[in-house]
Amino acid sequence: MLELQNLLVDFDGDLKSVWDVVKGKLLDSLDAIKRESTLGSRLLKAKPPQGKPPLSLYAISEGPQLYLLWSCFQKLEEETNKISTAISSDEWMVSFTDIIREAYQGACTAWLKRELCVENTDSDKGITPLLIKMLNEKDAVFDKIRKSGKEDLFAEFLYFHRFGSSGKASCYDLGLFRTHGVAILEDFMITLADGVASIYLELISVDSKFSSEMNSAGLDICNLSSRALQKLRNEVALYQWLHQNMEAVVSMYEDRFDLYILQTQVINNPDGGDDTESHRWWRKLTPGKVKAASSPPLRYSIISDFSLPVKRTKELKALSGWRYYFSLFLELSDIGMPIIRVVLDKVSSIISFFLVTLIGRSVGLIFTGVRQSLRWK
Repeated sequence: MLELQNLLVDFDGDLKSVWDVVKGKLLDSLDAIKRESTLGSRLLKAKPPQGKPPLSLYAISEGPQLYLLWSCFQKLEEETNKISTAISSDEWMVSFTDIIREAYQGACTAWLKRELCVENTDSDKGITPLLIKMLNEKDAVFDKIRKSGKEDLFAEFLYFHRFGSSGKASCYDLGLFRTHGVAILEDFMITLADGVASIYLELISVDSKFSSEMNSAGLDICNLSSRALQKLRNEVALYQWLHQNMEAVVSMYEDRFDLYILQTQVINNPDGGDDTESHRWWRKLTPGKVKAASSPPLRYSIISDFSLPVKRTKELKALSGWRYYFSLFLELSDIGMPIIRVVLDKVSSIISFFLVTLIGRSVGLIFTGVRQSLRWK
């Protein structure tokens, strides 16, 4: 049986415990992957959140995807703990940039080294530097963070984790990081992993100039067909533009962040045994043996979505260009839509009056005339 365990994103505790919670989810998921391969079952079938923008991470196979998340978590924690306590709040954004760069480079190297060694290929020496070079040139990870509007959120989260206080120009209340620290950290980790995955997919796609070199990487990391891969990449590019220019502005007005989190699934009796009618009588006779033979439940985390409530007035005031004009359109629509609804209701009432009263009466008169003419004949 498969049961969804409700994720408690409201976590009231110190940030050390926040990292431990996320670490526990990842370790449980890695253990579930190993046990599932031993049991030979296919119970772990993660589905993307419905109605949410797709991620490049969804193209990565189940096991490699989880190991990429684990690598990003490890390197992010490692680089955060290296931060010197002598850094001032004025220099923090520069240090934050260095932390992100070191984290995704280290995660990319560790992840590819493991996955390509699993596939027994010698291509990791050529692929890893190529992937890191493209990550730095295209600035994929930073670009993704900036477009999501979460740069200040992630920077202040790490600052609070390291120093236990907020910076000079803090945008968010410290209670936000205590209450929703798990959700913010999970979204941060998923964002890093998605940036690495997007560049990897670009390398192995048909329009890549390095596609011939990437053919030796095999299908274990990404088992999508070329057509399915191109479709996903196009959807990701389209939805990212729509989110940056429209949905992100809407979320600012609604005072929320759209986060990706890890939601835990609890799978009881993963071996599938002892569930049929034929074995119920045997369970009553030998309860001890059955209990000893039954497998403990699997705990596996899938990517889900979460709406984080937070005031974003400062970001709204800083809007410019197309996003500013779209924000004006939202304000006008909020003002004009009630009026438009009233006008439409009036127009529909008038149309209904003409259809029912005038046309209906005319049809009735015609029918009466036809009946009378037939009677005269």
